[in-house]
Amino acid sequence: MLQNIEGTIIVFMIVYLAVLLGIGVYTTKYMKTLEDYLLAGRSLGPWVLAFTYSATGMSGWLGLGFAGYTYETGFEGVWTMVPSATIGILLCFTVVSQVIRRYSLKANALTVPDVLEHRYYDKSRIIRLVSAIIIFAAAIAYVNGQLVATGKVFSTLLGWDYTYSIVISGVVFMVYTMLGGFLAVCWTEMIQGTLMVIGSLLAGFFALSFSGGLGELSVNLAAIPPIDPKFVLTPFASLPVIIFGITLFLGDGIFSWLGQPTLMVRYMAAKSTRTLRITALIAVFIQSILFYGIFLAALAMRAKFPTPDLLPRGGDMETVIIQFFTIAAHPIFAGIFLGGLLAAIMSTAASLLISGTSTIVNDIYSRIINPNASQEKLVFMSRVVTAIIGCLGLALSLRGGSVLWISWFGWNTLGLFAAPVILGLWWPRATREGDIAGLVGGFLTMLLWDKLGLNQYIFQAFAAGVVAFFFTVIVSLLTKEPPQEIQDAVRSIHFKNQIKDYSSGSVLDNKVS
Repeated sequence: MLQNIEGTIIVFMIVYLAVLLGIGVYTTKYMKTLEDYLLAGRSLGPWVLAFTYSATGMSGWLGLGFAGYTYETGFEGVWTMVPSATIGILLCFTVVSQVIRRYSLKANALTVPDVLEHRYYDKSRIIRLVSAIIIFAAAIAYVNGQLVATGKVFSTLLGWDYTYSIVISGVVFMVYTMLGGFLAVCWTEMIQGTLMVIGSLLAGFFALSFSGGLGELSVNLAAIPPIDPKFVLTPFASLPVIIFGITLFLGDGIFSWLGQPTLMVRYMAAKSTRTLRITALIAVFIQSILFYGIFLAALAMRAKFPTPDLLPRGGDMETVIIQFFTIAAHPIFAGIFLGGLLAAIMSTAASLLISGTSTIVNDIYSRIINPNASQEKLVFMSRVVTAIIGCLGLALSLRGGSVLWISWFGWNTLGLFAAPVILGLWWPRATREGDIAGLVGGFLTMLLWDKLGLNQYIFQAFAAGVVAFFFTVIVSLLTKEPPQEIQDAVRSIHFKNQIKDYSSGSVLDNKVS
């Protein structure tokens, strides 16, 4: 059966990778301007937007990191699953999506640093540089995490050499991203997201069948805590679990979702704010299915194999979903899910490549170094920078590591933008100095938290997020208020038919509410 699964997946991946490259070649003809490359011409509809949204936020972190975390700790994973499937998503679309889309049109902005520099009236370019450093560091870390995930999938499932696996997959996603930019990423992510949803539905069904139903699954799981206290049967198992869980809920499930620049560019790329409202409901539906299947399958594997050394294909807990499909599903279903997982991993890496590229080309090169560069040159530069960032992430991934924690660092670091974006677009009094203090303070906290050994008590994203919000508010109150036109601009994006392009004065979006 394993040979059948391997053959099915190899065929699936060859066909799929050919499709990815085909999409990249096809979408090349639409890449005429930097806005086309970075925002797909602001043309995304609700279904494409919802799938690219979910595929960017999940993939390797979900299929390997979260699955391994659930296998290891049991129901502690509920603390990140619930907000990441429902509450955090709804807050993103309620609090951030529409206002940043409106303001990005008002400021003619292509990236989050563009928005922040305009909102915080920063002529010194300090905010742009600080933002660029944070996004660039996080993008490389996240690409690194996705490539580690790819290497683990190929080496565990097919027995391929780890190094060869990440090099092959890395070259493929770099090529199609370089060719088609953000539009290629979004269309490939719709395909990948569809496969992941189908696979997760199958995972939940097979998990219940594999474990003999919920009753037998519960009985078998109840026998694990006596031999492994780290595995808990409730997210309220003890005070330390509750404290860590609440900070995980707020930090990873709320702050980090709200602050993602990779998700904000998707809001900015939407056809209209009406598109965003529809997208929110679709995204919650997709996220709930994705978590449901992975969570049940990871628990079923723990019930069947109580200790990691009993796992049939090695004791790496982050590979439990891969191993689950090799023993619990027909090769065709295994091929669909595992092929989709690999594809989604690469799609997330591609999204982060675009994020890192936008930081260098738009936020540094175009805005500071060469403001008069032609659109053709900017698109060419984007492709070159995409290749460079991909190679850096690939080089780092050769060391291996934990997909969960590498991805968490990249994801939570990007989440620091929640403070300047939310406060900046909802609170007219937020100042330039407050923004800088919040970003720098939050970033330093993120870097030092784990080094100080505090991450086992309070989750890093919560601590860094609190620092970022606190510094932004306090320093803003202690410094001179923003110019009146900036405060008026912030207020205007909350009212219907008030969205105008500063340069032309024309109404850009009459669909707001």
